[in-house]
Amino acid sequence: MQRTISLRLQPKAIQDIVHEAILLASGLAIFEEAFPTSDQQLTQSFRSLISAAGSLNQPLISNRIEKDDIFSRHLTNYVTGRVGKLRITVKKAAVDVVASLYGLLQVPADDEEKSRKKFVKALLTKMNFVFPRNNLIDAISIRLNEPYRHPAIITVLHKVFFKGAKSYGQHFINTFTSSSSTDDMKEIPSAMLTLVIVGIFAALKEWEEGEDQREEQDFASATFADVVGLHNALLIDKIRDAKVGNGAEKYHTLMARLYRDAKAGKGISVALDQVPDWVD
Repeated sequence: MQRTISLRLQPKAIQDIVHEAILLASGLAIFEEAFPTSDQQLTQSFRSLISAAGSLNQPLISNRIEKDDIFSRHLTNYVTGRVGKLRITVKKAAVDVVASLYGLLQVPADDEEKSRKKFVKALLTKMNFVFPRNNLIDAISIRLNEPYRHPAIITVLHKVFFKGAKSYGQHFINTFTSSSSTDDMKEIPSAMLTLVIVGIFAALKEWEEGEDQREEQDFASATFADVVGLHNALLIDKIRDAKVGNGAEKYHTLMARLYRDAKAGKGISVALDQVPDWVD
């Protein structure tokens, strides 16, 4: 077992580098790979430390990170652990909204025909939770032509990544790009959307027995590999790489709209207006 370093006991230069590296490594998780392997995580952290040392004009520390394995290992492990908290933040944001924005408390917990347990199971089946509905608890009203437009997705994107002047969205504003050759509207990166989708799935999963069985824990790629696979099959295979129509432009339109709505928090108040007064 390897002890975690106490950052507050380190020299200020080290503290500054590590703080900057955590931000940069979080950016790699948001823009490149949301659920990296252990080796990929360490590589992301190492790259971030070197970049941070360079941007803060600390060549001696950068050189030591590259050449001193023990020193480097302590710092990369620390950064990796802190970046893992981003996933916890996403899940907590999802936990805060799934009951209201999916109407869970409007569904009777013990009705045999329309029980909350069956309702949650239906949401979790075939990625149904990514589609908005005209009526929160009416399966017939699901809008299958609007994938990833559910208010819960926009709400979590906004709360975690775009809310406030010091948000990830503001810090990395110049990192957002467009995949379209004809429209330069910025898009939500697929890695960021994956974080949110898995976070919402994990939050809904805690209701699968019909009651709130909340667990404050991280969610790992291995645990939710199936939902990541289904999400990629929908987002990449059926939308971006669709054989019929211009899939690339449909993908751009979707991701650009998500960026615009999440940045503005658009649709969040409308979604909350659908929730009865008695729902906490």
